[in-house]
Amino acid sequence: MRKLLFLASLGIGLLIGAALRADDGEPSLSYPPSLKGAVRGTVIVTSPQFLEIPEKVRTLAEKPGAAPFDVARTPPTVRLAFHGNLGPDADKRRLWSSWGDIALASDGRVYCAIGDHGNDVGGDARCFVYRWDPKSQTLEQVVDMNQVVPPKTGQPAWSKVHAKVDEGTDGKIYFCCTLNDGNRAKLPSYGWNESLPGGQIYQLDPATGKTVAFANLPARRCTATSLLDRERNIWWCNLEAGEGNALWGFDLTSKKPVYQGADGSVGFNRTFGLLRDGTILFNGEASLQRLDPNTKEARKLKATFPDSPGMRTVSRQTSDGAVYGVTYKTNEVFRYDVAKDEVQMLGPSWLSGAYTTLMLVSPDERFLYYLPGAHGGAFKDGTPVIQYDLSHHRRKVLAFLVPVFEKEHDYAPAGTYGAKLSADGSRLYVNFNGHPTKNRPKHLRADGFGLCSFAEIEIPASER
Repeated sequence: MRKLLFLASLGIGLLIGAALRADDGEPSLSYPPSLKGAVRGTVIVTSPQFLEIPEKVRTLAEKPGAAPFDVARTPPTVRLAFHGNLGPDADKRRLWSSWGDIALASDGRVYCAIGDHGNDVGGDARCFVYRWDPKSQTLEQVVDMNQVVPPKTGQPAWSKVHAKVDEGTDGKIYFCCTLNDGNRAKLPSYGWNESLPGGQIYQLDPATGKTVAFANLPARRCTATSLLDRERNIWWCNLEAGEGNALWGFDLTSKKPVYQGADGSVGFNRTFGLLRDGTILFNGEASLQRLDPNTKEARKLKATFPDSPGMRTVSRQTSDGAVYGVTYKTNEVFRYDVAKDEVQMLGPSWLSGAYTTLMLVSPDERFLYYLPGAHGGAFKDGTPVIQYDLSHHRRKVLAFLVPVFEKEHDYAPAGTYGAKLSADGSRLYVNFNGHPTKNRPKHLRADGFGLCSFAEIEIPASER
């Protein structure tokens, strides 16, 4: 009897061991890892060390041409949570990452998205939308795209959200998923069908939790760049995978397209801006251009960016008629006066210049906020959070996040493509890429990707 029990227990043990192992024979890790001291998945961190300048940054700051900066006197309070509920063998997925801007809803909750950069053409990829609730200080998964678009043999799967997440005038949340590379959507290997002809606009109803395919983009097209004109309820995007990039406008009220530009009419395609009168500011082939959606005409502007293909990010338009942003490749902060059609360059975004994909204007228009080093590289400089004083043209670091989180939670928050300011300007919400600093999955490098987090950064009143 004892021998039989032993053999039975051995068999059960072997089955359990097999279940915990992936194809490479390595045991699965609990992923995402637990945050020490977390309450409902969220940790609260504040430390004077947020204000200590990393030695590498001190060295780089002394180089000729480096942008000067100040450091805040009071450290912020940071609430941070990992995106959870990632599915089985989450530590074996290709690359958990976040690529798009986030939405601050009218009720104060924040929506963001991540994906696994998985086997999109083979139909094995995962993509999720989450909601941060500032009141409960919790991050909750609210959309699993494999439930919205059930996997089907021969059909591709969405692996990320690269375009923006937005709240519509109806209070519903709108977003669009894409592939690892949206330009590949036109390839025959992607098995589009009648129910999934290409990119789609999805609508999440926060009241019911239900997500539906609201509308289709033109067939076999995807997008990595979008924005919503809430005043006119028009959803704009850049169409990829054609014979060049093109702007496309869709009326969410009538559910009809209002504009489609000629393929190739957009130059650098990773951002465009919305002006107060509803016109779209975008990168043309050789200069900035403005599209008037009423006349359907785009006109070239005289403004250009030296040695740069254009804007990488652009803010909302301020009350004095300007927009602010950062150029692509040269990584310089700029001010563009819309009425005068003039660009003023304000120096490197950070040190000698760092890739930056978002630019926020504070509600009182005193400050710009941004996080340099978007494509994973921010952690090398400690992941600085920058406040730019528009009156004095001074950069101020509100915090260097990495040293504290690495020490206390074995985590390096790195670059971001999504951030929003609360309505009163007191909190900065950020959807981070990052990586575990010690106990990493075998395939994961310490390069700023693989473990996503959401942070609420409370800015002290004395610093704003």
